Amino acid sequence: MSRKQVVLIEWIVLILVTVSLVGLGIFAVSRLLSGKKDAQTNTAEAETSVMEAKASSESGDGAGSAVQEPTPSPDPVRTYRFSFAGDCTIGSLLEWQGSVDGDFQSVVGTNYSYPLSNVKSIFEADDMTMVNLEGTFTNAEEAVDKPYRFKSDPAYAQVLSLGSVEAVATANNHSGDFFEKGFSDTLAALDAVNILYAQAGTPLIRDLDGGMRVGVVTYNTVENYIGEDAWRYAIEADIDACKEAKCDLIIGFIHWGTVEYLVEPEDWEVELAHDMTVWGCDLIVGGHAHILQRMEYYNDVPIFYSMGNFCYGGHLNPDDKDSVIVQAEFTWNADTRTVSRTGLNVIPCLVSTQEYSNDYCPTPCQTGSEDYNRIIERLEWS
Repeated sequence: MSRKQVVLIEWIVLILVTVSLVGLGIFAVSRLLSGKKDAQTNTAEAETSVMEAKASSESGDGAGSAVQEPTPSPDPVRTYRFSFAGDCTIGSLLEWQGSVDGDFQSVVGTNYSYPLSNVKSIFEADDMTMVNLEGTFTNAEEAVDKPYRFKSDPAYAQVLSLGSVEAVATANNHSGDFFEKGFSDTLAALDAVNILYAQAGTPLIRDLDGGMRVGVVTYNTVENYIGEDAWRYAIEADIDACKEAKCDLIIGFIHWGTVEYLVEPEDWEVELAHDMTVWGCDLIVGGHAHILQRMEYYNDVPIFYSMGNFCYGGHLNPDDKDSVIVQAEFTWNADTRTVSRTGLNVIPCLVSTQEYSNDYCPTPCQTGSEDYNRIIERLEWS
């Protein structure tokens, strides 16, 4: 190979190397510029995403948002309200039915929502309403041989459910007016409309929304001749049963008294009520006297010895129409499972809207009225 040929080959190689280097340089600069542009695009998109998330959060539309507020934990402290009322005889005397104008069935007919229509709004606003059911829901014909026997058709249990009553006490001197058949029919009628009931020896234990467990103890000392000591032992045993069931709140709903229409509770009733506060009751309400009796506090436990009649079909025109709804509020701490009474109120009522007859429609008294003030004074309320 001549010298001229060698020089030509060297120039060709040099040109190829130069072209290759220039190509690599152009490629590198292009990649650099492209990467910078991608980074700027990503940054802008990220900033836009954050701004959209922030705007979404501020507007309240958190669906798909990148920024979400933490869900608050439920408040473990809750206040419950309970309402209690006195003797409810949702029916009339056996002898009146179909023959006496103005008795419960002839006035109410099948308008089952009527009797409690004037107090339903009060009962709807609480966590549990409970009354004393003094009578039977039965079609039984065989009755106990005694002066007063009360009953109505089982359909009349709807008076309670339509009036927003959730529970009844059945321990009284008229729940057995039609023997065991009448009593079992009554419980079946209550079950049919989802009304709970407390019985002597079988406390009502209910878990309320939110977790608090309440127990209601009831007992009848009227026409119950087993003796006071047996009453005391039975009531204390039922309170202990509520404790064993881990009830957070225990209510006593007692039907007591030897003589009706006594203005003052009897001494033994007072002694029994005081002992019930020691045994564990947080509130005590009672009935049977058919009139209002005073209330008191003992060991800081409110005791209402008699709330009087309420929706009462046992009399065509009671001379004493004064009544009361007792409302108590208890605050429960789910974490510590402790309960404290944080409110107590009474709502004076009359058992009828008519002065000279019983229309079986209990009605709250107007605040500050003569009726209102009289009832407050009778309770010795302070």
